[in-house]
Amino acid sequence: MAKEFAVFGKSVPRKDAVEKVKGEAKYIPDIQLPRMLHVRFLRSPYAHARIKSIDTSGAESLPGVKCVLTCKNVPKVHPQRKLGFLLDEVVHYPGEEVAAVAALTLEIAEEALKLIEVEYEVLPAVIDYKDAMKSGAPLSHQDYGTNVYRGTPLVKIPRIDEDGWLRLEYGDVDKGFAEADCVLEGNYVTPMQYPCSPMPRGVVCEWMGDKLTCWADTQLPLFLWRDMANSLKIPLSNIRIIANYAVGGYGGKTPEKTATLTAIMAKKTGRPVRAVFSRTEDFIGTHHRISYDNYNKIGVKKDGTITAIYSRIIANFGSDTLVPCICQGTALIGACNMYYEWQNSKAETQGILTNILGYGAMNGFGDPEALYSIERLIDEAAEKIGMDPVEFRYKHCMRYGDKAMEYEQVLYGPIKWGIVGPDLDSFPEIIQKCAEAAQWRKRWKGWRTPVSIDGSRRRGIGIAIGMHHTSFWSASAIVKMNQDGTASALSGAVEIGQGYATIISQIVAETLGIKYEDVNPITADTAVTPAAIGNVASSGTSSPANAVKLAAEDAKRQLFALAAPRLGATVDELEAMNGSIYVKGTDKSIPIADICFTSWQITGVGNNPRYDTIIDEKSGKVIHAYAAAAAIAEVEVDTETGKVEVLKITSGHDCGRAINPVMVENQIDLGLAMANGWVRTEEYLIDPKTGIMLNPNLLDYKLITFLDTPRSGDIKRIVVEKPCAWGPFGAKGFSETAMSALGPAIVNAVYNATGVRIYDGFLSP
Repeated sequence: MAKEFAVFGKSVPRKDAVEKVKGEAKYIPDIQLPRMLHVRFLRSPYAHARIKSIDTSGAESLPGVKCVLTCKNVPKVHPQRKLGFLLDEVVHYPGEEVAAVAALTLEIAEEALKLIEVEYEVLPAVIDYKDAMKSGAPLSHQDYGTNVYRGTPLVKIPRIDEDGWLRLEYGDVDKGFAEADCVLEGNYVTPMQYPCSPMPRGVVCEWMGDKLTCWADTQLPLFLWRDMANSLKIPLSNIRIIANYAVGGYGGKTPEKTATLTAIMAKKTGRPVRAVFSRTEDFIGTHHRISYDNYNKIGVKKDGTITAIYSRIIANFGSDTLVPCICQGTALIGACNMYYEWQNSKAETQGILTNILGYGAMNGFGDPEALYSIERLIDEAAEKIGMDPVEFRYKHCMRYGDKAMEYEQVLYGPIKWGIVGPDLDSFPEIIQKCAEAAQWRKRWKGWRTPVSIDGSRRRGIGIAIGMHHTSFWSASAIVKMNQDGTASALSGAVEIGQGYATIISQIVAETLGIKYEDVNPITADTAVTPAAIGNVASSGTSSPANAVKLAAEDAKRQLFALAAPRLGATVDELEAMNGSIYVKGTDKSIPIADICFTSWQITGVGNNPRYDTIIDEKSGKVIHAYAAAAAIAEVEVDTETGKVEVLKITSGHDCGRAINPVMVENQIDLGLAMANGWVRTEEYLIDPKTGIMLNPNLLDYKLITFLDTPRSGDIKRIVVEKPCAWGPFGAKGFSETAMSALGPAIVNAVYNATGVRIYDGFLSP
């Protein structure tokens, strides 16, 4: 890291380390309020059914029960703009909420559920997406009229065609395939995955008059704030969302309808109400990773030039989703159109509604599912022309000046290509450094030649590359100077364990020239923090943290303006360091605390500019925010048992600039663990007849553990730092790229060991 930084780029202790280690942090299950009630939900046993009648009298008469909600006594609104209602007369997947009970204890609430009598009319259900696409198939949502998702009056996606296909094309793929020396194609299905947070979802709601406070375990407080205001028909000013101790998002942390239902029960009873999912409830009530049925076709010349690629993605939506077509739009622009320098590309996707739990955002958000297929086909293409797979990727990966676009443009338009910036010249460097660290030239013996053979055990090595957006969005922040020269950083984004509170403190300390210890981060409290979307799409560093830097710069400008006349200098002659403002090149200074004390209140405000204002000086085109990664995996396969063991991982990343190197490594490790589990151990089992999840517990759902991963010394993490054009001090989000590259690297390594291509999504014996 450059010497000019005093705090930025240092592995300082986390801001929340002590309180978490000492058990002082207050998570949702720790919140205890006087007279608080506890919630349990009655859930549908059927994939598709109409509620003919529901009798709650037995539950309501049970001592200790204070409130029972059903579709009869809640507002008929679409939470989060989804297809279903808060509580619906028709259920569309097994586990959907049918009723909610608030009682003095969880035990009473659970007993009350047994006393609710429901008569169902079981409706035809469609579980498999392939069946849902057939003519005459049962409809997942009868009132929607089709199983092909085309948007709704509440969610308009202008670029979806009338036939339900979302398309993106560049160049002429037919011409590209005609010019190819060889053409390869393949079908690949990707597995689902449960976003297993250490803490299941939960909320606490309390009313004071007409003002609602909601403590929520969410990574998207702004969206929750808006949705609750819309569902409850009250202004935003009457709702306070507090999410300062959310835990492990991975895309899955949003309470969806649970928060609104809890708020309704709190209002009806006049008491605070807490709803915390059990682990089983979290499995069957939390969305999962999307599953793609990918068909890919690629044309290459003998020198490795990729003349064309065609991608068709059929996405299993399940019953509903918070992010309709957004994962697919992400894949269409990133994986299917950008990350290689292909001359011609065409990608199209369709979302299919079924009667299983719906999909949602999860680490990687659409790119890993597409890359899992394309990177295997890239390997096949390299083998076909006899080229080393590292060399193939090094020569043809994207870099500065290559075409780029926002995923929002794919869905909503306009289609106007920009570029990736100079930071993406990191891509070939990442590949090269990974190959060197993994000793590729020594370990790679050639196509269909294992690294080693020991009886039935064969070792193989494989590579894959990946990418993901690191979204630069609108966000606001405030930096409030205190009268002793310390500062408070107010951001609407969330500390979910990734270190957000720490990095914004480093950014403020670096910008203002004060000590890291003198910055107090205040996150995700809508009563005091300004608007920010939250922590999704690898945007935390790129977007809300950048707004914090802008706010700190605004505070510094005010400090300099006040200090300049007292120092007999101009603003341009000043610099801030060590808690004081100096005249450059002299010892003449004034403590920042003196300026703050005599000025009463100095407050800096930061607002990010629009993404399309980030312009490349050379080309005049918009620079779009992306990050790149490479992974090399070495595996051992027992050809008798089918067991696959991952022995070594080398993972390379582009993070712009590392704000906190230890936390960068932590983020890499998270992505690697999640990718490893996704393709090897975490099989998400659904009964093909009923749609019921068969393993909704941590005994049968084999979450990846330390025992399933390489030893620490066998994981090599490589970080290439090339500052980006938009993030704070050139830093950008990157953590989801680790998820994108490792899965296909493992599969390619299995092929190197065995000589067998595996086209199913999950690597099970």
